Amino acid sequence: MSYNPALIVKNSVVGGVLAMLLLSGCASVQNIDADKGAVGTTKRIALLGIHEPRNVAIVNIGGAAGAFGLIGGLIQGDANASHSKDFVAKLKQQKVSLSEPLLEVVTQALKNDGYEVTVVRDQKPKLAADGKSDDYSNVHVDADAILSVWFGVAGYMSSPYSTHYEPWVAVNARLLDAKTKRDIYRKTFCIGYKAKVENAVFLPADPKYRYKSFDDIMANFSDATAGLIDCGQIAATQIAQDLKVR
Repeated sequence: MSYNPALIVKNSVVGGVLAMLLLSGCASVQNIDADKGAVGTTKRIALLGIHEPRNVAIVNIGGAAGAFGLIGGLIQGDANASHSKDFVAKLKQQKVSLSEPLLEVVTQALKNDGYEVTVVRDQKPKLAADGKSDDYSNVHVDADAILSVWFGVAGYMSSPYSTHYEPWVAVNARLLDAKTKRDIYRKTFCIGYKAKVENAVFLPADPKYRYKSFDDIMANFSDATAGLIDCGQIAATQIAQDLKVR
């Protein structure tokens, strides 16, 4: 498996910008409720392989250093980057997978609802001509629909005025007609920390996965990673519920 803590780890300034975007509500995602007619005629779903999250982060927006203006913010950003790097390193060391449990739960939940589900690991969408979206024209499966599920971010967030870190997980789901590649359903789920993301569906995380500090997260690493896996499973359950028409 491959982890990339991305810009939050690589650049503390970018991490600060991301934090401001999350707090100011500048982010927006697409939200397409399930087309009940199309879903009702869907019997076979090809579920594309789910990759490990590229963005793994431990972020403290309201840290003490942040109270000292720009310099303090940069110091806090460096701390966030260091914490994220350490967390990712331990994920790799302990060979923790966040994607496989999510794949298993999505698959089983859909099967429980009567769908025939085939996991397709050797195909994925390509980058569209606009350089921003996904193009599924190269994905060819023997099924009625294609389901793509992927992580946005996974980690822990301590927001301003908070006394704890809580799970911060985003899971995206997109169901397309296998022939026309038309969207039948599309959602972004934010589990745990309630970032201001327009059109996202917010789902609460289990409050037992809260930690008073980064050291507390690392001291309870197995439980903390279980919290992230649990958030993925919460999203998986909701995806199946959204697609349940039988």
